[in-house]
Order: sequence, then structure tokens, then C-alpha cells
Amino acid sequence: MKLIFNFAVLVSLLVLAACSSSRTLPETANEVARKVQSKDFSIRANYANPMRGSQLYLTSEYDLRIKNDSAFAFLPYYGVAYMAPFNPAEGGIKFAEPMEDYSLVPNKKNNGWFVRFKVNAREYNYVFSITIFANGNSSFTVTSYQRDPITFSGEMKM
Repeated sequence: MKLIFNFAVLVSLLVLAACSSSRTLPETANEVARKVQSKDFSIRANYANPMRGSQLYLTSEYDLRIKNDSAFAFLPYYGVAYMAPFNPAEGGIKFAEPMEDYSLVPNKKNNGWFVRFKVNAREYNYVFSITIFANGNSSFTVTSYQRDPITFSGEMKM
């Protein structure tokens, strides 16, 4: 009987430890707000949703980083390109460029932000529209005159 009791206590402790979070939502929200307002954040893309096709789970480490007045992207691209890249080995959305027309607006429910900016990379011009929620989840759309739009979803790296 004592063995069953000890086993039940052990299982209960393991379940409680697995379900608990090291950070509460207010702590996460404050950290997300600080990062977004200081223009120093990174979003890991977990899913890609091309305009023509179904959603794709991304198994590699793809991300979009904002640091001061520059943006750094290492993202895949799935869709129709109206202009082929000069170097076919450089596919995807990859750049490290300064941002233009950066805007940061809190959303109406005060549980996140809308970020919008433009980047003139070497071969393509991009417009990024990002939605970031207080819990760090985010979604962003990349549009360009030279390619179909693509949307990514993921979470902010803490």
C-alpha cells in the first residue's frame, strides 16, 4: 500500500512540474513589450503559408530579427516569383539591410502590436507587416512586387 501511495505522489509531482511554467503571463508580456519597443527582437518562424498552396511546417531554424534600425531575415520562400534571382543558389528571403518607414502601433485590444516596415534588399523590395501578441506569438506577411505574398507564423525568441 505504501508503494502505491509513493507512486501516486511521484506521478502527481511530475504532472505538476510538467504543467507549471517558469514565467507567468505578466512577466512574458512585460519582456515582449520591452523588446518590441526597443526594436530588439527576433521571431522564429514555425509555419509558412504561401498565397498559393497549403500551410507548411518549417523544420529548420528560420527567423526574422530586428535590431535598432536594421532587419535581418533568413526565411524560405514558397510561391510564384515574377523575377528570378540573379544567383539561383540564393533563394528564399535572405538579407541584412536597414529598415525604412518603420511604424509600431499597439493593437486596439492592448494585447499586442502591429509593426510595419520596408526593406530594399539587393534583388527585391519587401514590405513586412507583423502582428505580435503579448504572449510572444506572432504572425508576419512579406509582400513584394517581384513575388507572391507569403505569411509566416511563430513566436518571439525570449
